[in-house]
Amino acid sequence: MKQRSKEFDPIAFRGKVQVVATSGPFDRQLFNAGIAFLKLNKIHPFYDAAALARTGYLAGAAEQRAAQVLKAFADPEVAAVWTARGGYGALQLLPILQGHVKELKKARKPFVGFSDVTVLHSFFVETCGMLTVHGPNITTLGDLDHRSQRHLISLLQGRDEAFRIGDRNIRTLRPGTARGIVKGGNLASLASLLGTPWEPCFDDCIVVLEETGEVPYRVDRFVTQLRLAGKFAKIKGLIIGDCSYRENHPPVDKQVDPRLIVERSGIGKGVPVMAGFPVGHGAKNMAFLLGAVATMDAESKTLSY
Repeated sequence: MKQRSKEFDPIAFRGKVQVVATSGPFDRQLFNAGIAFLKLNKIHPFYDAAALARTGYLAGAAEQRAAQVLKAFADPEVAAVWTARGGYGALQLLPILQGHVKELKKARKPFVGFSDVTVLHSFFVETCGMLTVHGPNITTLGDLDHRSQRHLISLLQGRDEAFRIGDRNIRTLRPGTARGIVKGGNLASLASLLGTPWEPCFDDCIVVLEETGEVPYRVDRFVTQLRLAGKFAKIKGLIIGDCSYRENHPPVDKQVDPRLIVERSGIGKGVPVMAGFPVGHGAKNMAFLLGAVATMDAESKTLSY
């Protein structure tokens, strides 16, 4: 609790929040709904014309997207940085951001987003020593259920109840408790970091995984790849979020059984595991901190900072 309160400054969200497009272009209707949600909750979002760029499946060239991030962190009037959407492309920014690590470490502003943005979370946590917020992108804010929306605002306001996450649908796959730094995010995005200079280290960490639109054999491939790279060998705990295939009634062969992830990860028998954690690409997407020390209790089905 001491580390969290020291590094996470909820008061910062009373200031200017810069919205940046780090990955793919976005639907303006969804984007506007997210901006309206923030304003309704007394958060003040701003964005440059560069955020509206579109180059095929990307929101502009890598240099343009990286420039948005660097400008937002350098601007003394910007209190926090929030991503517009995920998709693909954030990985392209890392070689550019690497040349500005000193400035980023000095700025240390709250950074919010998820999905493809996972690679930026990993970079900020691993390379810059930051604490970040794994939470909805601007374009997904309007589709959240009310509980996730309330939880997000409570977290940004620094209310104590927001730093203990639980849900009645969480399942205990392996009992036990663990304490460590929380890392992780989108499974495919994490796998894409393997073999790069920004490959994450999960030793002694609580790892959170979520995925969307991937059938079981592809999830198997990603998890196996991470295992063979040694990423699960020394983890303290595993939390599995939403890994559903986005169809109204997906057939059985498209539904990911979280036990598959546990089996393919090769984690030790004493590692606690929770599944059904309320995080991912669905209506439930509870914001939580990455880079902060927390305790997971697989029996009480909670993650507490």
